[in-house]
Order: sequence, then structure tokens, then C-alpha cells
Amino acid sequence: MASLFSSSTRAAPRLAGMAARPGFAAVRFASSRAQPQSALTSRTSALVATGIAVGATVLYQQVYGELPFLESLSANSLADEGLHPPAYPWSHNGWFETFDHASIRRGFQVYREVCSTCHSLERIAWRNLVGVSHTVDEVKEMAAEVEYEDGPNDDGEMFQRPGKLSDYLPSPYPNEEAARAGNAGAYPPDLSLIVKARHGGADYIFALLTGYCEPPAGVTVGTGLNFNPFFPGTQIAMARVLFDGLVEYEDGTPATTSQMAKDVVTFLNFTAEPEHDDRKRAGFRAVILLSGMFALSVWLKRFKWAPIMNRKIVYDPPKGHH
Repeated sequence: MASLFSSSTRAAPRLAGMAARPGFAAVRFASSRAQPQSALTSRTSALVATGIAVGATVLYQQVYGELPFLESLSANSLADEGLHPPAYPWSHNGWFETFDHASIRRGFQVYREVCSTCHSLERIAWRNLVGVSHTVDEVKEMAAEVEYEDGPNDDGEMFQRPGKLSDYLPSPYPNEEAARAGNAGAYPPDLSLIVKARHGGADYIFALLTGYCEPPAGVTVGTGLNFNPFFPGTQIAMARVLFDGLVEYEDGTPATTSQMAKDVVTFLNFTAEPEHDDRKRAGFRAVILLSGMFALSVWLKRFKWAPIMNRKIVYDPPKGHH
């Protein structure tokens, strides 16, 4: 112990001299003894602060009622959020399932004969239907039935022309103000991305279309509104539009309310995700390719490492030496 302290004493002036020389940094020796922990960072103080916050919140709620910032976050009230739609077994929900294109064709018919009087499809052109629900000749014929404004011509005037494949589906109203004026102030939303724009997706749209019913006792429905338990607030400006036998399907499918709702929701799901089928096909090919590459890499790893991992190293010392 004496030699240890004496060596430390002799080393101190040497280190001080080195620190004084140019090019040498001063050396700071940290203490290994723990510093006393601050009261603000201790676990006890954190628990006390949490208890005070919880107690203050409970006291505020008992005295003043519901907390204001929780009113907007509460999902317990049917009047605020509406009923949660059930999960329906859509045929295209499987990993390897594509859209029912016959249903898309029927759904377009429902949209064209029923929904297009109020709702638009601004992101869908006539060409998007080719090869999905109709042939190119059928789409050209339907597009030619609609007049589109074009121009100007050589005289600088706008003119009307028949529609073509590159035109987008016509809107029922020229602008939002006209749409509100024709629907008692309510604005019918565009349906191009409605399946992705609503919580619940296709399940919510189907439940909404088939969920109209009489309001329960004690519920007053405002003027010009309709009761629908699946709509947030339960009162919606859009009246029920689907009734049994409303359209006549060309393939002979019975046009019940649920059948028409299923078909138009499938069509709207396609408009919101037209790449759905191609994406699943590409994913299926990618899974096959990556699985083959993974199996090949495992075989290659075993082929390269098996001789190395199984070899035996034996030390054979020279004979005649001890």
C-alpha cells in the first residue's frame, strides 16, 4: 500500500507538467461515487406527480362534469359516431381473390341509373371501364350518349361534341353551389374515393345503404333528414334510394336492395382502387420468386458451409519430441 501511494504521489507532478505543455490536454479524473439523485427525477416524485394529476382530473370531472377535451374523443355515444358496421364477406378480400367483375358491371348500372343523379365520379374516365366491366365498343357507345363542351373552334367559340374514351364521367352539377342548392344545402360527396375516405370502407357504405329504418321512440328527426343508425349523428340528408326491383339487370340477377347495394359498393371499391387486381397478381408473382430465391440461398449456404462445419482438426505432434 505504501508503494502504491508513493507512486501516485510521484506521478502527480509529472501529469501536471504534461498538462502544461503545448499539445497535451488536461486530464480530468471522474469520481466513481454516485451523485445524490434529484427529487424531481426520482421514482417517488414521478408517482406522486401522477397521483396528483389523476386526482385533479377526477375532482374536476366530479365538480364540472365531463372534461371538454374528452367530449370530442368519446366514441361511446350512438348519436356521435353511429353504429359500427359489421364485417361482410366480400369476395375480393382474400389474399388471392380479385374483384367480381360481373358485380362491377351491375354496380355501374346502379350508379348510372340511381346514384349519378346526385353524386359524381370525377376521377373515373370512360376508358377505366374498358376490360373491367365493359368492352371497348360498349364504353364508346355509352360515352357518345353524353355531350361534352369542347373548344374553342376556329371561330373562337365553344361547341358540344359526343363523349369519347378519354373524357371523364359527367358530373350532375356544374359546381358545389349548384349541388347544395339542389339538395337543400347538403353537398353530395364525390364517390371516386368514398370507400377509402370513410372509416369502415365497403362495410360502412353497404351498411349505410341498407340501414335506413324508423327512428326509435324518443328520437326526433330534423326536417329534411332521415334516420340511419350507421351515419355519424344518425341523421342524414340523403334519403333511402335503393328499393327492390328499382333496376333491371341485363343478366337476370334479382335486383333486391341488398344485391344492388352489394354491386354498387363493389363498383365503388373498384373506382377507389382500380389497381387492386394487378397489385395482387404482382404480389403473388413476387411471393413465388422470393420463395424460390430463399430456398436457393438456404441450399447454397448449406452446400458451402457443410464441409467447413463438419471438418475435424487433429493435432499430430512430431514424433520423438517430448
